[in-house]
Amino acid sequence: MRYVRSSLDLRLRFGRTNDSGCLVVYTDADWAGQKHDRKSTSEGVAMLYGGPVCWLSKVQRSVATSSTESEYIAQATNAKTTQWLAQVLKDIGCPELIGANGKTVQMRADNQGAIALANNPHLHERSRHIDISYHYVRDLVQNGKVKIDYIPTADMIADGFTKPLERTAFEKFKGRLGMTHSMLS
Repeated sequence: MRYVRSSLDLRLRFGRTNDSGCLVVYTDADWAGQKHDRKSTSEGVAMLYGGPVCWLSKVQRSVATSSTESEYIAQATNAKTTQWLAQVLKDIGCPELIGANGKTVQMRADNQGAIALANNPHLHERSRHIDISYHYVRDLVQNGKVKIDYIPTADMIADGFTKPLERTAFEKFKGRLGMTHSMLS
């Protein structure tokens, strides 16, 4: 109840950012975070004009055997969201908000192994067990529909969806999501 009372005047803020308002999707995972079955959780947040337009936190269907696999599964889940949002932006006549070329959605991830897996079309000894359905993200990268860049964990907006945060980290998370206190009171 204390949080609900303290957040009554919070609002989402939208406006131009360093990303010039274009769609940016942050993807993250909490490897083996479910204590009872050791499944991971995929998280993501899609930002447009500095504010969230779509977000998710979903338990993965299978147990990931590494943090790279868990993050790769999260990338695949969030890649589906990027394509849906890109289509919505095209349908409403705003393809310039998709990205610089009107086609490629910017994704940001904090696991370099998962990024390398998405960018490399060859199966590796360590990745051949990953379900084919998760290689969807690799296909989008190869077709220029998604570009995944590394972002340090400290700058990962979606990280706030992965675990409970202490007060100052939670305040920072809210700020990065574009949440601000209303001027009306």
